[in-house]
Amino acid sequence: MIDVNPGHSQVTKVHIHGPRPTDTARMTEVREAREEDVGDIVAIDPPRTGHRAEIEARVREHAGLVAVQEGAIAGFLALRPGHFFGRDFVDLLLVAPRWRRHGIGRALMRAAVGNAGTSRVFVSTNESNRPMRELLRGEGWSPSGVLTGLDEGDPEHVFFCDRPR
Repeated sequence: MIDVNPGHSQVTKVHIHGPRPTDTARMTEVREAREEDVGDIVAIDPPRTGHRAEIEARVREHAGLVAVQEGAIAGFLALRPGHFFGRDFVDLLLVAPRWRRHGIGRALMRAAVGNAGTSRVFVSTNESNRPMRELLRGEGWSPSGVLTGLDEGDPEHVFFCDRPR
């Protein structure tokens, strides 16, 4: 279970320090995803096959976070406890097109790492996903390795980040 802000309805405000000056003044609410959020989460990336069932499962498992901006779901992150060699694993990160490059993914990743159940968190992304690789580098995630043979011609890059003490 992701406990973003213990004892406070699992809601926290995350200050976003983004690449643009206007980003530094905005606050994003990051909270545990709820069943009633599923439709809005799915709408972020509707073409993915099996997407809804995957999101519903993470929400039921209390393994999902949402970022809320201007009263709407701007992003979703699924953190699978102990899923990767006994370590927490960020399984899915979605950011609504309107909110990309505004710090929403960063806020979700920070909340996930800060509240992880293991001291080290892992994530992977395709080589072709340059924005995600840039986000990970910018947030200090360390490269762990590269997997080939999963998506032909698009290697999977694995990264890790240690939870703050």
